[in-house]
Amino acid sequence: MRFEVLGTFSISSGSGSVPLHGRMRRTLLGVLLVRANTFVPVNVLTEALWDSKWEPRAVPKLHWHVHKLRQALPEGDRLAFDNGGYRLEVHPGELDVETFETLAGQALKTADSAQRASLIRQALTHWHGAPYEGLDVPLLSDETMRLSEHRLVLLEELYQAELDLGRHASAAVELADLVRRHPLRQRAQHLLMDALWRAGRTSDALAAYRRARRISVDQLGLEPGPELRLLERRILAGEVAGAGAHRAPALLHRAR
Repeated sequence: MRFEVLGTFSISSGSGSVPLHGRMRRTLLGVLLVRANTFVPVNVLTEALWDSKWEPRAVPKLHWHVHKLRQALPEGDRLAFDNGGYRLEVHPGELDVETFETLAGQALKTADSAQRASLIRQALTHWHGAPYEGLDVPLLSDETMRLSEHRLVLLEELYQAELDLGRHASAAVELADLVRRHPLRQRAQHLLMDALWRAGRTSDALAAYRRARRISVDQLGLEPGPELRLLERRILAGEVAGAGAHRAPALLHRAR
């Protein structure tokens, strides 16, 4: 089986796509996948399905939804009950989140910029939209936020690798789009300024700083961080772009 949650929620097997109807069953499967290969207590599942609201027949209804989910899955016996909870057995490589995070982990461990960029781009091919799309329950929302943050950090690492490889112009184009969508991420702002500077677009780099400062002051009531201000000073001082193998600090962003 193959489970995809990074975007449109879907299940597939060797015979094709597996239909899974109903918000309750999709939510149930989502929670079981977040806790894959571990027993999830019945009370955790009922709270997720009924959003902590009182439901007098929650437990028998949960068992019925589990029964229907077992029927829908090509290998329903992987969904087992024990220790007061349910466990979904997921094999290595079957869950797109696992594949994404494995490739991301490999990328962050390598010192070779070309290999790092390649691995990150491979990881990002598994991303097709918001995680657990359409399933709005607190337990899944927390996981969605974690994965979304992981993706943004990975994108920033990708563009740092691209700058290290001298791909300044193409990185600047992609970074401009990232900054438009996440204007409060100061590491992304820093990378954009650096990319423009290295591409010979000094005035654009300084304009990017002014925009970043205006957004930070208007929305957060704060001046940009010290790393962003330092980069502006280096540009104004006429330093050689990229001198000293400058890297954007990994924890520079303040917000999404």
